[in-house]
Amino acid sequence: MKKSKKLLLACAATALAIPGTAQADGGLTFIIDGDTFNNPFTITNSSTAGETVLGFGISLIAPYGFDTEAGGFGIDPVPFAPVGGSDVTTGYTGPGSFADGSSNLDFTFNDFDVGESFIWNIDIDRDSNILTVFGSDLIGSTGYADFSNGLRGVGIFEAVGGNDDAAQFMIQTFTPTPGVPEPGTWAMMILGFGLIGSQMRRRKSKTRLRVSYA
Repeated sequence: MKKSKKLLLACAATALAIPGTAQADGGLTFIIDGDTFNNPFTITNSSTAGETVLGFGISLIAPYGFDTEAGGFGIDPVPFAPVGGSDVTTGYTGPGSFADGSSNLDFTFNDFDVGESFIWNIDIDRDSNILTVFGSDLIGSTGYADFSNGLRGVGIFEAVGGNDDAAQFMIQTFTPTPGVPEPGTWAMMILGFGLIGSQMRRRKSKTRLRVSYA
């Protein structure tokens, strides 16, 4: 009895000692360079410890939006389309299109390994009077990248030194991916299940069947 209790306490101490962000941080490279109408967009998994990219998203600053349909938000639209089979390479799972005028873009993947790139076409406009939007116009927009280590990198688009018409996505902070427990939380959950199972077995072992004879 005492030995079992000591073992459970040791397991609890081990679980509490597991840091929530012990894994290496993920990395993602994304530069919007030049005219967004003529140039494709490319994100590359530049993680440091083999993390895969599970998701990526952009929120454009006002008044910019994605021009995907003729006669709508902007002019000369370019609907969303993956390029060069990069959707197959990275395990792109969707979505297949984006609403005209939307300022948000969210991707999901299931096989986006380190060193691989996802490339796509889409146009960014401001209104029907603006013909050209450059990467530098989008400085201040925000984005995120979800990684297989359970972390989300949240960042902002900043200026690129020596490149006046470009913007680059820079991760500022890492937080747990929404809906995904941290490693320490997983450990505590497993420990909790173990304690419950141990108590159930103990109670069961104490149950005895008594038969009375007249």
